[in-house]
Amino acid sequence: MSQNGEEKSQARKALKPCLDKNCDELIKKFYSLRSGRDVARLLEIPYGDLVYYLYVIPYESRYTTFQIPKKLGGNRIISTPATSLKLIQKKLNQVLQCVYQVKPSVHGFVKNKNIVTNAKAHIGKRYVLNFDLKDFFVSINFGRVRGMFMALPYALNPEVATVLAQICCHDNQLPQGAPTSPIVSNMLCAKLDSQFQKLAKKYRFTYTRYADDITFSTTRPNLPEEIAYIITTEDQEKLKKAILGKDIYSIIQENNFEINELKVRIQNAQEHQEVTSITVNTFPNVDRNYIRQIRAMLHAWSKFGLESSELEYLNKYEFKDRHYSKGVARFQQVLRGKIEFLGMVKGKEDPIYQKYLTQYFELSNR
Repeated sequence: MSQNGEEKSQARKALKPCLDKNCDELIKKFYSLRSGRDVARLLEIPYGDLVYYLYVIPYESRYTTFQIPKKLGGNRIISTPATSLKLIQKKLNQVLQCVYQVKPSVHGFVKNKNIVTNAKAHIGKRYVLNFDLKDFFVSINFGRVRGMFMALPYALNPEVATVLAQICCHDNQLPQGAPTSPIVSNMLCAKLDSQFQKLAKKYRFTYTRYADDITFSTTRPNLPEEIAYIITTEDQEKLKKAILGKDIYSIIQENNFEINELKVRIQNAQEHQEVTSITVNTFPNVDRNYIRQIRAMLHAWSKFGLESSELEYLNKYEFKDRHYSKGVARFQQVLRGKIEFLGMVKGKEDPIYQKYLTQYFELSNR
């Protein structure tokens, strides 16, 4: 096929949101990349289009940026790519999902794993240690992404690594809201995951990671100081504070991450143990307040009607969100989502889940 004919064929394929090739073919093509034109062929788009969306289109037109509030205060910046760039990222994400070798400890952004599988690994443990990586996506900059693609096991040349990093990055960081950011963060954390898995094995712990949320747990009678320990503060309140051990800190620093000191927790078996918002003391469960919230929403719908409940919900929550879309029945959607999450955690045979789901359908059919 002539170059002009190939460009026309790629232009037609560029409109498709996914690639037709299977994983084996995509992996082979990924490791054979030698130039930017090869990247365009891999993603089935004209090279001119790739150049346009990466280098020509006005910078301010590439992403839409907004903020959402964090649970503990402050705002999280979300940057979503423009439609054409998003399609390119979706195709690259498809490739990278095939290329990435999932570590057994990783539960975030991988097939057949979620926050429930992450939590189940820590059920019935004597100690559960949890901490977050600070500014996780923000700390993964263009240079780190480019360097990852150039390093083993990928070993791509500088030109290809640069193009791939430019597809994935915005404002010199992984943008939260881009299809490629989750898989790239997992690929970049491969070394960290391997080191933490070895550390956990050495001290008889279980280790898992869900994005920036890291958990170690053990049935040991005591905590080794190399992993973590507890101190009592010297102020008037005499509060207990969890401190991470030197072996944890060493691995974090070696991988160029920082720890969010406000989110370091050690939970023993006599306390409420929680991993990725799921109770893990004896079996996977949700917080009692979560159950109360579902019950309260169902009661409000039954007593006051859907319209009044929707208005109350919007006044309390959605009007705070500048990206709220009018006409969307958020109350009903959120309630159904909460009930289904309850079923995912406790199991679809759970009587509480079945009771609330039945009530939901009865109210929906009124």
